[in-house]
Amino acid sequence: MFITKKWIFIAFILIFFIWILIKKPTHEGEWHLFQTQLPSVEIDTDIYRVSHIRDFRYQNDGTPSSINYLTQEYELDQLVGVWLGLSHFAGYGFAHAFLSFEFANPEDSAASNFLVVSVEARLRPDQRYSPLKGLFQHYQRINVLGTEEDIIGLRSNHREEQVFLYPLTLPDEHQRYLFHSLMIETQSLNQQPAFYNTLLHNCVTSLLKHDPDYRFSRHMFDYRVLLPGFGDEFAQEKGWLEQGVDISLLRAKGRVLASVDPQEQTFSELIRKN
Repeated sequence: MFITKKWIFIAFILIFFIWILIKKPTHEGEWHLFQTQLPSVEIDTDIYRVSHIRDFRYQNDGTPSSINYLTQEYELDQLVGVWLGLSHFAGYGFAHAFLSFEFANPEDSAASNFLVVSVEARLRPDQRYSPLKGLFQHYQRINVLGTEEDIIGLRSNHREEQVFLYPLTLPDEHQRYLFHSLMIETQSLNQQPAFYNTLLHNCVTSLLKHDPDYRFSRHMFDYRVLLPGFGDEFAQEKGWLEQGVDISLLRAKGRVLASVDPQEQTFSELIRKN
């Protein structure tokens, strides 16, 4: 009887992993309202034409009050900065990581244009995200491209998450490499669906893999990678954040105030006044 149960268990495990291996990602079907549109990118030398940039506005309960998508062009030589965003939705390091790319505004030297890249699990209308299910090819992957008023404002102002923004101290060539790689990946996901994975392709590792020095085998058990809420500590250790400053002070300076209204035209400037 013991042997029979053992082989039944082994057979079940084998069938489960075979099912995972043969399961194919797809763009077909209905998706959550926030993730219905896949962004697309056209590249002409150093000019990136990006379509389906999400620019929603929200009611107090977080449901959209307006649904809008933008098409914008970004010139690589206008990229002046990259910001790391961490949005804490629970304690113990549970957070969502994203990047915001800052471009100079040729029409207004005092203002900047920002494009947020948020790597997410693409959900069906009836799904809720589960880290455990995310280990077993349960979700597709999507690079959400959006405005700061949408991506940050939704989290800080409506969901009341603790959001932090940090300016990354990356060389110009590293910033451009990072942006270009993420735009290539975004276009690749538009044409060829892929699975989200809680460990291999989550919001942090999908960003870190665009760092030339990152090695998954070296960092796979680093709690600061597995728990994005501690990602600022990891970034400072890598030399990507201001050095010689206590991380608690950087967090105090980088805290996005929930009182800043995403309807403000100067939203990006106001959340950086800290």
